[in-house]
Amino acid sequence: METATAVAPPNSATQALSIDVEGMTCASCSSRVERGLKKLEGISQAGVNLATERAELRFDPKQISATQIVAAIQDTGYTPVSAELELAVEGMTCASCVGRVERALTRAPGVLEATVNLATERAKLRYLPAMTDAGALAAVVTDAGYAAHPIGDATEAAADEADKRRATRRAMGRDVALAAGFGALIVIISMGATFVPGFARVLQATSPFAGFWDWTQLVLASVVLFWPGRRFFRPGLIAYRHLAPDMNSLVATGTGAAWAYSTLVLLAPGLFPPEARHIYFDSAAVVIAAVLAGKYLEEVAKGRTSSAIRKLVGLQAKTARRLDADGQERDIPVAQLRVGDRIVVRPGERLPVDGTVVEGRAHVDEAMLTGEPLPVVKDLGDEVVGGTVDQDGRLVVEATSVGGDTVLAQIIKLVESAQTGKLPIQGLADRVVRVFTPVVLLIAAVSFTAWMLITGNVSEALIAAVAVLVVACPCAMGLATPAAIMVGTGRAAELGVLFRKGEALETLSHVDTVLFDKTGTLTEGRPVLVDLVETTPDEALRLAAALEGGSEHPLARAIVGAAQEKRLDLPQVDDFRAIAGHGIEGRVGGRLIRVGARRFLEGEGIALGDLADRAAELEGAGRTVVYVSADDRALGLLAIADRAKPEAKAVVAALHKRGVSVAMVTGDGRATARAVADQLGIDEVHAEVLPQDKAQVVTDLQGQGHRVAFIGDGINDAPALAQADVGIALASGTDIAIEAADVTLTRGQLGEAVTALMTARRTLGNIRGNLFWAFFYNVLLIPIAAGLAAPWGVHLNPMVAGVAMGLSSVFVLGNSLRLRRLQAFDTGAAG
Repeated sequence: METATAVAPPNSATQALSIDVEGMTCASCSSRVERGLKKLEGISQAGVNLATERAELRFDPKQISATQIVAAIQDTGYTPVSAELELAVEGMTCASCVGRVERALTRAPGVLEATVNLATERAKLRYLPAMTDAGALAAVVTDAGYAAHPIGDATEAAADEADKRRATRRAMGRDVALAAGFGALIVIISMGATFVPGFARVLQATSPFAGFWDWTQLVLASVVLFWPGRRFFRPGLIAYRHLAPDMNSLVATGTGAAWAYSTLVLLAPGLFPPEARHIYFDSAAVVIAAVLAGKYLEEVAKGRTSSAIRKLVGLQAKTARRLDADGQERDIPVAQLRVGDRIVVRPGERLPVDGTVVEGRAHVDEAMLTGEPLPVVKDLGDEVVGGTVDQDGRLVVEATSVGGDTVLAQIIKLVESAQTGKLPIQGLADRVVRVFTPVVLLIAAVSFTAWMLITGNVSEALIAAVAVLVVACPCAMGLATPAAIMVGTGRAAELGVLFRKGEALETLSHVDTVLFDKTGTLTEGRPVLVDLVETTPDEALRLAAALEGGSEHPLARAIVGAAQEKRLDLPQVDDFRAIAGHGIEGRVGGRLIRVGARRFLEGEGIALGDLADRAAELEGAGRTVVYVSADDRALGLLAIADRAKPEAKAVVAALHKRGVSVAMVTGDGRATARAVADQLGIDEVHAEVLPQDKAQVVTDLQGQGHRVAFIGDGINDAPALAQADVGIALASGTDIAIEAADVTLTRGQLGEAVTALMTARRTLGNIRGNLFWAFFYNVLLIPIAAGLAAPWGVHLNPMVAGVAMGLSSVFVLGNSLRLRRLQAFDTGAAG
């Protein structure tokens, strides 16, 4: 057993860290990890215990981070144990809230990474289980002034979140109605005489004592501030306590100051000169009502931004009909299903699991997965996917994946992960927001002081300060990026494009070069007959297919497949013989039939004549040519090729139209590769590339300053997909390729690559527009609120400021929701 060895005594500048390490089997393993840790700068103490499989150390966070320490352990060949967690966070209202929660979580012991998203109201964490757990991390958020709880199963989490959002909207709607109603009464009392002649006399006549209506305003305003307004006051005061004021602090300070000033005027008017004895209960109440109304509209819009997740979750069956060993069918919740269970699916029902058909036959609608409108026949032994719909037959399916392991559950998980991510472009907003609220408080204080010095009127000074505090809300900045990501990635998922992480959106938007794998990506991945030259119609094809009938060679399958498509009757073959490297021969109806390469027939003395010229032309276009002869006479030739996908040319043209260079990488010969490239209009060809060298092609292009996206579908594409700035995998390909990619085209259609690029560029453009509006709004309105435009007679009333603040967030969300109109690229339109 290894014990900790002190290199330096602990001091207050260092922090303790405990990391579970997997893979150690002996003392030399633990010693290796320990030596690796002690070499790191900033580690003052390190020890690794083999029995507990844990590393205990102290480090200086100014010199090295916990994330770097974890990576160093991984570099020694062992696995540091970390876990991921999602927390639902309630009570965040602006970007300042997001920053405070992120900072609190990042500072928590054992947290390696923390990302908080305002639009989804979630925190995504990676942490060390040896140092903390989900409960402790939720408590950290609670201590920061917000409510938090771990999120479990994706389906249940989505349902719970939807229920909570509905409850929140209902409660907020009631608060808005109360604040608006009471606020309207206060405005009528305070300003009615301005608009209705004689209204002042009515109030005076109905007043039981002097000042009755002023005191009525106090009561009504107090109800508004301390019931609906509690949404701002409680978190705002907590934020002040943590020395991190936020939007709630600004609203609470502004409206609270107006209410407190007005209350003092009523209780102790002698404290103020006669010209300053004004009450502003109307401003305080209407600001609360206006801001709440804006937050309510924001909450409604947030619900719409997450509609994609709700649609996907809605595709999951809630119950299943399990077939027990005794032959009885029993309805149970899907959560109780296990791999190997047999499930009965009747016409019209959704399949609850991924599995294999063991009984029955039916047409299954797979449009949610493939985008194809026509149902697919599923028979004995066929694979089926959960969420698809049985249209017309009874199926018995044996479950191969259940719960979170199903294809649909994985898609939901990836969409949620992409929506929770934070793009690099958000960094600017985060840095601004961190100092924004303190600066606003300073501007409000300066405005108050300046107006007092200029006019000596505390009322005017207070109005300017309150207007600054209310109008300067960082909500729009906090929502600018996550709202657009949510809508963009959600809509992309509906169109068959799955972003594994949000960062891929921004990176893909900047891509200038797309590198395609050839076989299976640009082409169909299987040889087919593309040209046929015969002296007698169908004779050469019929005889060649007869000889090739028993072969599994790809070229043979192409010839037999073409004959089957034409429904040709294939004759019986006698005396079949294969000549290695040349071809095959056999007797059909007494004639000696030969099928093979040019050298095979010429070696047998068969004249090819004009067929040789035609063959040279086809071979120059990248075709593989097979000759057919009967006895001593050439009957024709068959040209075979891996045919380009029908949409490939339109996809390449669309990428060119959008300013992207297109290159192809393949292991095929240069002539074949060049022929395909010329056919599709591809700029550059990298031919005869070994599978392990595809990643090097990507590296070389990156070295020339290009931002590269690689599109592929095979195992040999995985290194290139990982090396590229953005890896795009066709879901029709292998799991390894999909795992290595940043973006998955879930329907396996090449046109989705253009859809992905369009989505990325539109989403980033939308984010830039959101951020511009959020910044411009504050740059424009804060000076006006402070009174800089007063010499020209322009003032910003706090009530108007409250409305403007709410509308800024609604504008950003509304702009983001425009991304729901994104459409899939139409290959028929040729870009």
